[in-house]
Amino acid sequence: MTFIKTVHFRLLTIGGCLLLCNACQTGRLISSSAVYSNYCAPANTTIITGAPILLENTDSLISAYPGIPVHEVLMANATRTLAPLQQLQLLRTDTSLAGRVKKMELKQTIQQRCLLATTEIGSVAGELDCEGEKADQLARYLDNINSKRNTHFTVASIIVGAITTVASVVITKDAPKNAVAIGGGLLSAGLGAMTINANRKKVKLLHTRNLLQDIWYDTTASSIYSPFIRYMLHEPHFSNSGKVSLSASIRERWLQFDLRGTPSPGETRLYFGDGGVYTADDLHTRAAMLNELQSTIRSIHQDLQQLLQYLQTME
Repeated sequence: MTFIKTVHFRLLTIGGCLLLCNACQTGRLISSSAVYSNYCAPANTTIITGAPILLENTDSLISAYPGIPVHEVLMANATRTLAPLQQLQLLRTDTSLAGRVKKMELKQTIQQRCLLATTEIGSVAGELDCEGEKADQLARYLDNINSKRNTHFTVASIIVGAITTVASVVITKDAPKNAVAIGGGLLSAGLGAMTINANRKKVKLLHTRNLLQDIWYDTTASSIYSPFIRYMLHEPHFSNSGKVSLSASIRERWLQFDLRGTPSPGETRLYFGDGGVYTADDLHTRAAMLNELQSTIRSIHQDLQQLLQYLQTME
């Protein structure tokens, strides 16, 4: 009888301690000064205060420059090089020395503004990359903690199961045997159930500068994205279909592949607002959306390249 009581007591002690520890740690937030520092934001954001895009009405813009391809007209509008590009078009057949010098000056002006646009792309892409890495790093950190926790519960469940099996064999009387078997089974099941909730640990992450916000709400003005990048993201002609803007396409992919449907008000505030308490899965989702946005913005380089290639044909 003493052995039975000892086995029963140890089973209860092991299971009770583990369940108590788990209850005390439920929803515990990870605190770190690195989480709250906004180290990804640029030190100087004056790049977004450049001159506004010349024309927002695409149809009027295209009809005003019939001698230039549509893509190049829109790219010149985005880079504020419409005037020099039009002058270059008018001087295309001028082979005089003065004409050649003027064309070189105009090309240099266009190339310099394209270079500025390239730096704007690089700046935003770098910040997006940093924010994505930050979210991924925090997600991996939480994953490691949760994985260790689940391992402890799994090992404990195996130990409880082994003790219960041995005790059931050693004990001959039915009543004590059944009590030990039931108690051990319940503890083992409880420990196993603890491993189901993998996102136990969480972290509070606030966004004073949320790069996803302007894209999600499709704002007409932005304190983050320059007029050039905003125009590129909102003009449908720059997408492969030519019908849906890049920003709209990004939102559709987020809804389909990352958010798996319309997000709840809480999820909307978390991802596209000021932030809040993230689980590891939430952080993985945020990182994925940041990386997709970064890839889209980097693809604008292809449009700049096409404009520069067109420039080379205007000899």
